[in-house]
Amino acid sequence: MILSNRHKVRGRRTQARRVARWRAANLTPDWGHLNASGVDYLKLWLDPWNRLPRREPPAWLRRQMLVGLLDILNAWHAQTCDREDLPYLAVWLCWPHFMDSQVVLAREDRAPMYDTMFEPIPTRPLPNALAPLAGRLNRLHWTTGLDETPLNPEDFARWPSLARRPHRTVSTPDGPLHLMRRGLVWIGRPA
Repeated sequence: MILSNRHKVRGRRTQARRVARWRAANLTPDWGHLNASGVDYLKLWLDPWNRLPRREPPAWLRRQMLVGLLDILNAWHAQTCDREDLPYLAVWLCWPHFMDSQVVLAREDRAPMYDTMFEPIPTRPLPNALAPLAGRLNRLHWTTGLDETPLNPEDFARWPSLARRPHRTVSTPDGPLHLMRRGLVWIGRPA
């Protein structure tokens, strides 16, 4: 469920400063985390938008957050472009759950998992709400995938109405896994 905030956003300048501080603090990957786990990622952890219940920020703030994500992607790319052991660098734009968007950097042993994380679908255009940033977005190579969340088989059996929603079933060694569609994700990689 997507909750929107139709009320006026208080502290517009404060919100903009939080995004600017978040962007400036994350222009360098966490090399320690990358060396230890093989992956580093940066999510949009900005107060108050990542609190429960999750809310989607207004369009003007989403655009500022996206500019921050793109700046971070460019900075990470500049620091890792000569390293062959880091083949995966991408920005994930989730829609309509924009606050799930992130920048991901993975080592060669973890890159295949991230390459196959989302079920691919034919490429679709980016959301119209992001059109003001088309110049920067068009510099990346985009693919489109499904943003899905797993459901317990018990939940799927208990609520038959879930079967009417867009989903797919995958066979696993533990039995069938039902993946409910939440939205789309665009994976943007530097050219």
